Amino acid sequence: MEKDWDNLIILDACRYDLFKQVNTIEGELRSVISSDSSTSGFLQYNFSDNEFPDTVYISANPQVQRHEVGEQFHDCIRLWEGSWDNELHTVLPDDVTERALRAHKQYPQKRLIIHYVQPHYPFIGETGQQIEHGTLTGDGVIKNEREVESVWDQLEKGIVEQETVWKAYRENLELVIPEVKKLLNGMNGKSVITSDHGNTFGRFGIYGHPGGTFLKSLVTVPWLEKEKEPRREIETGEIRPNDNGIESDVSDRLADLGYVYD
Repeated sequence: MEKDWDNLIILDACRYDLFKQVNTIEGELRSVISSDSSTSGFLQYNFSDNEFPDTVYISANPQVQRHEVGEQFHDCIRLWEGSWDNELHTVLPDDVTERALRAHKQYPQKRLIIHYVQPHYPFIGETGQQIEHGTLTGDGVIKNEREVESVWDQLEKGIVEQETVWKAYRENLELVIPEVKKLLNGMNGKSVITSDHGNTFGRFGIYGHPGGTFLKSLVTVPWLEKEKEPRREIETGEIRPNDNGIESDVSDRLADLGYVYD
């Protein structure tokens, strides 16, 4: 939060090396080390015990509510409540873009954090939709309502090939990049594209993104800076109240993304 930006765009679970291969957005790109290897750790490290009345958080990931992060911002727009795709079990990139552009007009003097789910699974591309997989969080436990193993367990056991899962993961990133381009075209100010953590595909016997695991593939993330004049005049404001706790539908959303807690 101390870095210089007006718009912070988070691509959930995006490795730096894959972003560098897939990215078509112009700007200054470098790698940085994230604070943790999971969304939970990222949120707690960066936002816990602070308030940000000059910032609006637009999120497709309900972990934001689980950790009550929304309570610390001027406003928190919770896309899992009204933009959830019940067939694909996630929030699609175009819905995030559309709502973020509306927030840009609604809050012209606030910083914006825009948190996409992709490339984090569920996989929404052609290859990914052909992989039947249950849910597994990077830092929680499996919920197997679909009576199939998680994609990471399947990968570890050789049920699916690494090449197939990597292709599905890459497709998720390829589907979100055009939406980020559209978002950048519609916003002014200094924008940064980054990620909360990466993903590992069996390095040292680790799959997915377990928290507190500081492997290069898990904590090396992109940091792409792009400016579009004019810069915004950021003003502080009040913290708007949000509901506390996890509602039933939020728990379901968390389960679909793999976040399940006792």
